[in-house]
Amino acid sequence: MILLTGATGIVGHFIAEKLLDEGLKVRAIKRENSNISRLADKTNLEWVDADVEDIPSLQKAFKGIDSVVHCAGLVSFHQEDKQKMIDINVSGTANMVNLALESGVKKFIHISSVAALGRKDGQKVIDENTKWEESRNNSNYAESKYLGELEVWRGQEEGLETVILNPSIVLGPGDWNMSSMQIFKFVNQGRKFYPPGEMNYVDVRDVADITFQMLTNSISGERYILNSGKDLYKNIFALISENLNKPKPRHRVSYTLLNFAYVLDMLRSFLTRQKSIITKESLRLSKMNFYFSNQKVIDELNYKFRTLEEAVSWTCNELKKTPM
Repeated sequence: MILLTGATGIVGHFIAEKLLDEGLKVRAIKRENSNISRLADKTNLEWVDADVEDIPSLQKAFKGIDSVVHCAGLVSFHQEDKQKMIDINVSGTANMVNLALESGVKKFIHISSVAALGRKDGQKVIDENTKWEESRNNSNYAESKYLGELEVWRGQEEGLETVILNPSIVLGPGDWNMSSMQIFKFVNQGRKFYPPGEMNYVDVRDVADITFQMLTNSISGERYILNSGKDLYKNIFALISENLNKPKPRHRVSYTLLNFAYVLDMLRSFLTRQKSIITKESLRLSKMNFYFSNQKVIDELNYKFRTLEEAVSWTCNELKKTPM
């Protein structure tokens, strides 16, 4: 039996589907009010109410578990969410690792993020050997994911077989308001603008396929970057618009205009008491153009990633079936 966290998210959903399609039994953690309709018809899938911050509920979830895939995490670039990210991404991961050790789990797969990898000014290519260092380029989210990874490496030192997977921006169908889906939502709304810079991306099916391979092979104590490639936002937005039959965004937003938009959004946030859409961290991150190398997973697994065209076409076709 495999214990899966984060199954109601885009990545966790497709990992669950992959494992079930391969004939494996999955126990998925959810909160009491979670929407599980997308996986409701799956056999060999058992749901359990638990929370990574609640150890007693996790203890029940771990009974009879052989392996763990830990996808759950909080993504935010808002300063006020820093402590919540520490609670979920760090302390929650520590709870999962500790119970995996206590329960004699055979393998622990941690779905992290490329945000957890080190980066510095002037660096163009990042791979698995890049070391974390304190930098203004690290967001609070990145720091929480890095600290969460330290808990996984601790588990490895204490005898737990672990693998860390670091996906870039994950493309795949889901709720229009979830993570990378907001890019598709933006284009689908007929917006005329696209941001400057470039984006690293990976098809969610590649993340699911590689997760399955890591569960069923003998690799341990390693990390792998999961990244199909990198392209300009201009080109990605144009491809999405073609597949959604929407006009292409034609106007590039300058960084000066983005800064102005940030000030206006902060004012809107203050007046409406709602969270700002644009944050200092997201604005700073938009200016970074790193490439996350996928060579290690290609070489060691002989893996061929899906193309951007395949990822966008499939995602858009699935989204057309889903009301926004």
